[in-house]
Amino acid sequence: MINMRKILSLIVVIVLSAATVSAQPVIEREPLLQIASDMSSDLLGMRVSAGRVFIANAAGNYVRFDLETREAFKGKAKSNKIIDFDVILGQLVFIDAEGRLGGRFNSLWPDRAYDGCRVDAADQGLLVSGGDKAFFLGKTATYAVEIGSLDFVLPVANGFIWSLSSKKGGNWGADLYDCLGNLMKEVYSFSAEFIPTGIEVGPAGSEGELLVSYNENNARKLALIGNNGRMFWKIDGPEKTGPRDIAFDDQGNLLVIERKGSELWLNRWVITFPEG
Repeated sequence: MINMRKILSLIVVIVLSAATVSAQPVIEREPLLQIASDMSSDLLGMRVSAGRVFIANAAGNYVRFDLETREAFKGKAKSNKIIDFDVILGQLVFIDAEGRLGGRFNSLWPDRAYDGCRVDAADQGLLVSGGDKAFFLGKTATYAVEIGSLDFVLPVANGFIWSLSSKKGGNWGADLYDCLGNLMKEVYSFSAEFIPTGIEVGPAGSEGELLVSYNENNARKLALIGNNGRMFWKIDGPEKTGPRDIAFDDQGNLLVIERKGSELWLNRWVITFPEG
Protein backbone atom coordinates (compact mmCIF):
# COMPACT_ATOMS: atom_id res chain seq x y z
CA MET A 1 0.00 0.00 0.00
CA ILE A 2 1.34 3.39 -0.98
CA ASN A 3 2.17 5.64 1.96
CA MET A 4 1.02 9.07 0.73
CA ARG A 5 2.48 10.84 3.76
CA LYS A 6 5.99 9.55 2.88
CA ILE A 7 5.52 10.54 -0.75
CA LEU A 8 4.41 14.04 0.22
CA SER A 9 7.36 14.34 2.60
CA LEU A 10 9.74 13.27 -0.16
CA ILE A 11 8.25 15.86 -2.53
CA VAL A 12 8.74 18.59 0.09
CA VAL A 13 12.39 17.56 0.59
CA ILE A 14 13.03 17.60 -3.16
CA VAL A 15 11.41 21.03 -3.55
CA LEU A 16 13.37 22.46 -0.63
CA SER A 17 16.61 20.97 -1.95
CA ALA A 18 15.99 22.47 -5.39
CA ALA A 19 15.24 25.83 -3.79
CA THR A 20 18.49 25.66 -1.82
CA VAL A 21 20.53 24.86 -4.92
CA SER A 22 18.88 27.64 -6.90
CA ALA A 23 19.22 30.22 -4.09
CA GLN A 24 22.35 31.70 -5.61
CA PRO A 25 23.01 35.45 -5.88
CA VAL A 26 21.92 37.11 -9.09
CA ILE A 27 24.70 39.18 -10.67
CA GLU A 28 23.94 41.86 -13.25
CA ARG A 29 26.99 43.17 -15.10
CA GLU A 30 27.00 46.80 -16.17
CA PRO A 31 29.82 47.69 -18.61
CA LEU A 32 31.48 50.95 -17.61
CA LEU A 33 34.75 51.34 -19.51
CA GLN A 34 36.77 49.42 -22.07
CA ILE A 35 40.40 49.49 -20.96
CA ALA A 36 42.69 50.58 -23.78
CA SER A 37 45.05 47.96 -25.16
CA ASP A 38 48.13 50.01 -24.21
CA MET A 39 46.94 49.92 -20.59
CA SER A 40 46.25 46.20 -20.42
CA SER A 41 49.93 45.21 -20.54
CA ASP A 42 51.22 44.53 -16.99
CA LEU A 43 47.99 45.82 -15.50
CA LEU A 44 48.24 46.45 -11.76
CA GLY A 45 44.53 46.94 -11.23
CA MET A 46 42.40 49.73 -9.84
CA ARG A 47 41.72 51.94 -6.84
CA VAL A 48 38.58 53.94 -6.06
CA SER A 49 38.65 57.37 -4.45
CA ALA A 50 35.89 59.99 -4.20
CA GLY A 51 33.76 58.45 -6.94
CA ARG A 52 36.65 58.00 -9.34
CA VAL A 53 38.35 54.80 -10.47
CA PHE A 54 42.10 54.90 -11.08
CA ILE A 55 43.40 52.07 -13.28
CA ALA A 56 47.18 51.78 -13.66
CA ASN A 57 49.81 49.50 -15.17
CA ALA A 58 53.41 48.76 -14.26
CA ALA A 59 54.73 51.38 -16.70
CA GLY A 60 53.04 54.09 -14.64
CA ASN A 61 50.31 54.81 -17.17
CA TYR A 62 46.89 55.31 -15.64
CA VAL A 63 43.36 56.31 -16.50
CA ARG A 64 41.05 58.15 -14.12
CA PHE A 65 37.40 57.31 -14.70
CA ASP A 66 34.55 59.29 -13.14
CA LEU A 67 31.73 56.92 -12.12
CA GLU A 68 29.12 59.68 -12.30
CA THR A 69 30.01 61.57 -15.49
CA ARG A 70 31.62 58.54 -17.23
CA GLU A 71 34.50 60.80 -18.31
CA ALA A 72 37.99 59.30 -18.57
CA PHE A 73 41.33 61.10 -18.25
CA LYS A 74 44.74 59.59 -19.02
CA GLY A 75 47.86 60.33 -16.99
CA LYS A 76 51.41 59.15 -16.25
CA ALA A 77 53.09 58.58 -12.91
CA LYS A 78 56.58 60.01 -12.49
CA SER A 79 58.19 56.61 -12.79
CA ASN A 80 58.74 54.14 -15.62
CA LYS A 81 58.25 51.12 -13.36
CA ILE A 82 55.84 50.79 -10.44
CA ILE A 83 54.75 47.61 -8.69
CA ASP A 84 51.73 48.89 -6.74
CA PHE A 85 49.79 52.09 -6.15
CA ASP A 86 46.99 53.76 -4.25
CA VAL A 87 45.36 57.18 -4.30
CA ILE A 88 45.77 60.03 -1.80
CA LEU A 89 43.84 63.27 -2.35
CA GLY A 90 43.18 62.44 -5.98
CA GLN A 91 46.80 61.63 -6.82
CA LEU A 92 48.71 58.39 -7.17
CA VAL A 93 51.10 57.25 -4.48
CA PHE A 94 53.20 54.28 -5.60
CA ILE A 95 56.09 52.00 -4.78
CA ASP A 96 58.68 51.22 -7.44
CA ALA A 97 60.80 48.16 -8.10
CA GLU A 98 63.49 49.45 -5.71
CA GLY A 99 61.01 49.80 -2.86
CA ARG A 100 60.90 53.58 -2.94
CA LEU A 101 57.71 55.58 -2.61
CA GLY A 102 56.74 58.23 -5.12
CA GLY A 103 53.88 60.35 -6.31
CA ARG A 104 51.72 61.76 -3.50
CA PHE A 105 54.61 61.35 -1.06
CA ASN A 106 54.45 63.13 2.30
CA SER A 107 57.55 65.26 2.70
CA LEU A 108 57.74 64.27 6.38
CA TRP A 109 58.13 60.59 5.54
CA PRO A 110 61.69 59.22 5.43
CA ASP A 111 63.14 59.01 1.94
CA ARG A 112 64.28 55.40 1.97
CA ALA A 113 63.71 52.03 0.32
CA TYR A 114 61.22 49.59 1.84
CA ASP A 115 61.20 45.81 1.66
CA GLY A 116 57.67 45.61 0.30
CA CYS A 117 55.58 45.34 -2.84
CA ARG A 118 52.18 46.67 -1.74
CA VAL A 119 50.94 50.10 -0.69
CA ASP A 120 47.58 50.75 0.94
CA ALA A 121 46.37 54.19 1.94
CA ALA A 122 43.99 54.79 4.86
CA ASP A 123 42.73 57.80 6.79
CA GLN A 124 45.59 57.55 9.30
CA GLY A 125 48.46 57.02 6.87
CA LEU A 126 50.06 54.55 4.47
CA LEU A 127 50.88 50.86 4.90
CA VAL A 128 53.75 49.25 2.98
CA SER A 129 53.68 45.45 3.06
CA GLY A 130 54.67 42.31 1.18
CA GLY A 131 58.10 41.74 2.72
CA ASP A 132 59.26 40.22 6.00
CA LYS A 133 57.78 43.20 7.83
CA ALA A 134 55.08 45.77 7.21
CA PHE A 135 55.69 49.50 7.63
CA PHE A 136 53.12 52.04 8.75
CA LEU A 137 53.63 55.71 7.93
CA GLY A 138 51.31 58.00 9.83
CA LYS A 139 50.06 61.16 8.14
CA THR A 140 52.49 63.32 10.13
CA ALA A 141 55.09 60.64 10.87
CA THR A 142 58.79 61.29 10.43
CA TYR A 143 59.66 57.61 10.77
CA ALA A 144 58.13 54.29 9.75
CA VAL A 145 56.66 51.99 12.39
CA GLU A 146 57.85 48.43 11.75
CA ILE A 147 55.19 45.76 12.17
CA GLY A 148 56.40 42.18 12.20
CA SER A 149 54.75 38.75 12.04
CA LEU A 150 51.56 39.86 10.26
CA ASP A 151 50.50 38.40 6.93
CA PHE A 152 47.99 39.60 4.33
CA VAL A 153 47.49 43.00 5.93
CA LEU A 154 45.04 45.75 5.01
CA PRO A 155 44.59 49.14 6.74
CA VAL A 156 41.11 50.46 7.48
CA ALA A 157 39.73 53.50 9.31
CA ASN A 158 41.01 54.86 12.62
CA GLY A 159 44.41 53.23 12.41
CA PHE A 160 43.24 49.63 12.44
CA ILE A 161 44.77 46.88 10.31
CA TRP A 162 43.22 43.61 9.18
CA SER A 163 45.43 40.54 9.06
CA LEU A 164 44.55 37.13 7.66
CA SER A 165 46.70 34.28 8.93
CA SER A 166 46.88 30.58 9.74
CA LYS A 167 46.60 29.95 13.48
CA LYS A 168 48.64 27.51 15.59
CA GLY A 169 45.77 25.02 15.58
CA GLY A 170 45.68 25.04 11.79
CA ASN A 171 42.56 27.12 11.24
CA TRP A 172 42.72 30.42 9.38
CA GLY A 173 41.48 33.56 11.06
CA ALA A 174 40.92 37.24 10.36
CA ASP A 175 41.93 39.65 13.14
CA LEU A 176 42.13 43.38 13.76
CA TYR A 177 45.37 45.03 14.94
CA ASP A 178 46.35 48.60 15.62
CA CYS A 179 48.95 50.39 13.51
CA LEU A 180 51.67 49.37 15.97
CA GLY A 181 50.95 45.69 15.41
CA ASN A 182 49.08 45.05 18.67
CA LEU A 183 46.22 42.57 18.48
CA MET A 184 42.93 44.38 19.18
CA LYS A 185 40.30 41.77 18.33
CA GLU A 186 40.12 38.20 17.03
CA VAL A 187 37.27 38.64 14.58
CA TYR A 188 36.61 35.58 12.44
CA SER A 189 37.69 31.93 12.41
CA PHE A 190 37.35 29.90 9.25
CA SER A 191 36.40 26.24 9.30
CA ALA A 192 39.07 23.54 9.42
CA GLU A 193 38.29 22.74 5.78
CA PHE A 194 39.39 26.23 4.72
CA ILE A 195 42.81 25.58 3.16
CA PRO A 196 43.07 28.28 0.50
CA THR A 197 45.62 29.21 -2.12
CA GLY A 198 46.03 32.40 -4.07
CA ILE A 199 44.98 34.59 -1.14
CA GLU A 200 44.61 38.34 -1.57
CA VAL A 201 42.94 40.77 0.81
CA GLY A 202 41.13 43.99 0.02
CA PRO A 203 39.75 46.32 -0.80
CA ALA A 204 37.97 47.26 2.39
CA GLY A 205 34.22 47.73 2.31
CA SER A 206 32.48 50.98 3.25
CA GLU A 207 32.27 49.91 6.92
CA GLY A 208 35.79 48.49 7.03
CA GLU A 209 34.78 44.98 6.01
CA LEU A 210 37.50 42.64 4.79
CA LEU A 211 37.24 41.26 1.27
CA VAL A 212 39.16 38.01 0.80
CA SER A 213 39.94 36.57 -2.64
CA TYR A 214 41.16 32.97 -2.73
CA ASN A 215 41.06 29.72 -4.67
CA GLU A 216 38.90 26.83 -3.51
CA ASN A 217 38.69 23.58 -5.49
CA ASN A 218 40.42 25.29 -8.44
CA ALA A 219 37.82 28.07 -8.52
CA ARG A 220 38.09 31.67 -7.35
CA LYS A 221 35.92 32.74 -4.43
CA LEU A 222 35.21 36.12 -2.86
CA ALA A 223 34.17 36.44 0.78
CA LEU A 224 33.24 39.59 2.72
CA ILE A 225 33.90 39.53 6.48
CA GLY A 226 32.62 42.19 8.86
CA ASN A 227 34.32 43.37 12.04
CA ASN A 228 31.33 41.95 13.95
CA GLY A 229 32.59 38.43 13.24
CA ARG A 230 30.12 37.57 10.48
CA MET A 231 30.81 36.47 6.93
CA PHE A 232 28.27 38.60 5.08
CA TRP A 233 28.54 36.73 1.81
CA LYS A 234 30.61 34.37 -0.27
CA ILE A 235 30.31 34.26 -4.05
CA ASP A 236 32.03 32.81 -7.10
CA GLY A 237 34.65 35.29 -8.21
CA PRO A 238 35.64 36.37 -11.71
CA GLU A 239 38.56 35.00 -13.68
CA LYS A 240 41.65 36.76 -12.40
CA THR A 241 42.99 39.45 -14.71
CA GLY A 242 45.75 40.73 -12.44
CA PRO A 243 46.35 42.20 -8.99
CA ARG A 244 43.65 44.45 -7.54
CA ASP A 245 41.02 43.58 -10.13
CA ILE A 246 38.22 44.05 -7.57
CA ALA A 247 37.00 47.28 -5.93
CA PHE A 248 33.86 48.80 -4.39
CA ASP A 249 31.92 51.83 -5.60
CA ASP A 250 30.29 54.30 -3.21
CA GLN A 251 27.08 52.21 -3.10
CA GLY A 252 28.91 49.04 -2.10
CA ASN A 253 28.63 47.41 -5.54
CA LEU A 254 31.61 45.46 -6.80
CA LEU A 255 33.70 46.92 -9.59
CA VAL A 256 35.47 44.19 -11.54
CA ILE A 257 38.06 44.20 -14.30
CA GLU A 258 37.00 41.36 -16.58
CA ARG A 259 38.08 39.90 -19.87
CA LYS A 260 35.64 39.79 -22.77
CA GLY A 261 37.35 37.98 -25.61
CA SER A 262 40.57 39.88 -26.24
CA GLU A 263 39.26 43.01 -24.50
CA LEU A 264 39.47 44.14 -20.89
CA TRP A 265 36.47 45.88 -19.38
CA LEU A 266 35.67 47.65 -16.15
CA ASN A 267 32.26 46.32 -15.12
CA ARG A 268 29.99 46.98 -12.21
CA TRP A 269 28.45 43.93 -10.53
CA VAL A 270 25.06 44.59 -9.01
CA ILE A 271 24.47 41.60 -6.76
CA THR A 272 21.01 40.62 -5.54
CA PHE A 273 20.85 38.03 -2.80
CA PRO A 274 17.64 36.02 -2.45
CA GLU A 275 15.72 36.47 0.78
CA GLY A 276 16.37 33.86 3.40
